[in-house]
Amino acid sequence: MLIKKNINHSKYIFWISVLFIWIIATFSDRIWWNFYSNTPSWDQADYLNSALDHARALSFFGGDGASDFSSLLDKSPKIPPLASIINGALIALAGDAPHEAAWSLSFWNGFLLFNIASWGLYLRGKKFALFCVLISAFSPFLFHLRTDYVLELPLISSITFYLFHLGRWSDKSIGGKWIQLIIAAFACASSLLIKQSSLLIVIPSLLFIFILCFKRDEKFRLQFLCLIFLNLLAILPWFYHNWIMILSGTYRAVFESAAIEGDPFVLGFKSIFWYFPYLENQFGSIIFFFGLSGIIFSFLTYIRSFKSSAKLVDIFDQNNYKWTWIYYNLITSWTFTTLIPNKDQRYIACSIPLIIILLALGFSKWVNWLDTYFRFKYYCLLLIAPISFLFSNSINKYKNLENNSSKYYPVKDIISIVKADLSFDEKETVIVVPSTPDLNQHNVSYFGRMQGGNILGRQLGQSLLHIEPVIKYSNWIILAEGDQGSVSSNSIALDKAIRDSSLFKKVREFPRKKEGSYSLWKRDANSLKQNEFHNRFIELANGMEQGPLGIKLIFDEIEIEHMLDGHFKYQNIVRDKALSKISSDPENVESLWSLSLLNILLNRPSKADVYLRNLEILLPNNPWPSAYRTMVNVASWNPWKASLIADRAYKRNPNYMLKGLGDVSALFRGAFWRLESASNSVPNAVKSIDDALKPIEK
Repeated sequence: MLIKKNINHSKYIFWISVLFIWIIATFSDRIWWNFYSNTPSWDQADYLNSALDHARALSFFGGDGASDFSSLLDKSPKIPPLASIINGALIALAGDAPHEAAWSLSFWNGFLLFNIASWGLYLRGKKFALFCVLISAFSPFLFHLRTDYVLELPLISSITFYLFHLGRWSDKSIGGKWIQLIIAAFACASSLLIKQSSLLIVIPSLLFIFILCFKRDEKFRLQFLCLIFLNLLAILPWFYHNWIMILSGTYRAVFESAAIEGDPFVLGFKSIFWYFPYLENQFGSIIFFFGLSGIIFSFLTYIRSFKSSAKLVDIFDQNNYKWTWIYYNLITSWTFTTLIPNKDQRYIACSIPLIIILLALGFSKWVNWLDTYFRFKYYCLLLIAPISFLFSNSINKYKNLENNSSKYYPVKDIISIVKADLSFDEKETVIVVPSTPDLNQHNVSYFGRMQGGNILGRQLGQSLLHIEPVIKYSNWIILAEGDQGSVSSNSIALDKAIRDSSLFKKVREFPRKKEGSYSLWKRDANSLKQNEFHNRFIELANGMEQGPLGIKLIFDEIEIEHMLDGHFKYQNIVRDKALSKISSDPENVESLWSLSLLNILLNRPSKADVYLRNLEILLPNNPWPSAYRTMVNVASWNPWKASLIADRAYKRNPNYMLKGLGDVSALFRGAFWRLESASNSVPNAVKSIDDALKPIEK
């Protein structure tokens, strides 16, 4: 009985120690956040906006909230919603100022530390777990993530949670329990619903388990199938609703960004070794080289004890499984990350928990060696992590606090001026021409929506076509004197047009740290022009019956309008007008086109299909209602219905577009015998679209 009490007492001391380390790390972070009055830049403000969107949709901040589940899913068209939902809930508790919102990062850091501690206990006991926690808490890389509002810290936390519990469940010596399977499934789904880059860990880890199934019993295989099924159920609603935006956004982020930023070829020498030079800075020189040397000692010891009779299958033995799991996932996640074309220091985040465990193993080797030969207690080695942090580059962030805290950021003052001119709860869009870290459309939107505000920032100026709409319809504009930031040369033309126009007056000028200034411009009250885009929208919607030419004109104008009016005020007006006309005249073609286009823009393909079906009946000689119906049914994962619609329409109106759509949707439903037909029809359909768009190109 006394032994049991001592064991429990020791366990309590360990977890209190972990809690104490988290408190120290949080205290350090709060010093930074409370004194560093930085304004979130592009990605940071974008993630904060996403958290605010979800908090409002779930009524954490009051208000009407999302009208249905689809409206909630609309808030996360590219990035999974889980981190934004949790962050939004924490922001509702702590406050929506950037330094208050950063409490969510402290939550994720605590989640990480307790998970890494649990993993350390499972692998080698309390000493090893303490090294894991200390390396995590004092890692310069993780410190930068705790003081920078990005999604990598939630990602690292969820990945640690996932790999630990999946490893425990798949460990033959202690695993195989249904409760472990449920936790592992929840952990996997959580990782996938935080960021797509979790796939760099999830895919190879599940492949490993799949191979392992051939050596395990039927219960294990059944559990694995349940794990896959539960995860598909968890991610399916979000992916089903947003799959087109997800795939296109991922393509742009991975491939187009790599090309724009000039990242090296994935199989080139520079790409393969891209992340290795960052490791020293990510963990600090002392921690990295101390841990690395211990790993080398461990490897040499293993080589000396290696038996030539050992077999490859022995790595799956229960005595080796824990570390086989670590090594396999580290190698595969590192390799997958390296093969991603877009490079950035923080993209190696998925591998960080595994590297921490490996460095802690190096520390443990030093502990064993010093204790064996010098009777040296391990307690002093616990100080290496904080000492390493003190000598790292991260400490310079604190040295610059005084200068940073006195730096002036104009966003707050700009938003205050705009708010003072608006009535309560009035919705407004501010056009932001420059794009710099301290002033851009994302942080203007965030500060404009803090404390219940409804001011959005939108950037225009990338094209010369933006000049006329901005001059005609915008009310508030932010310009820059001096450096314009990461904008195209066309933005300078828009800037000049606004200054030369007599329609806008400069409200106030705001200083910048660098040479130049920012200025806020407002439309003169005598030159106000009502933006009646809802009438123009009805005209554009009727142009859908022209096919590709009409669609091109529609989206060219709507793209600009959605920047001029970030709140999409026209949509309710269009919907009410169209529904009113249809109630008295169900065959009103103009209203049916309007409602079809509106539901396509709102990502409601099933509703769009209803109105397009009516148009198909009313316009039997026009192939385009059938073509649009085919596309919206493909978008709603109904290729069977899509191919049927296209094939029937093709018989009535022979058309390359309908033939191509019919073949492609048939392939999606598994009719692979139409591959040869698709190889002919799809190029012809593309050529017909190009021919239709030539008048615009000229």
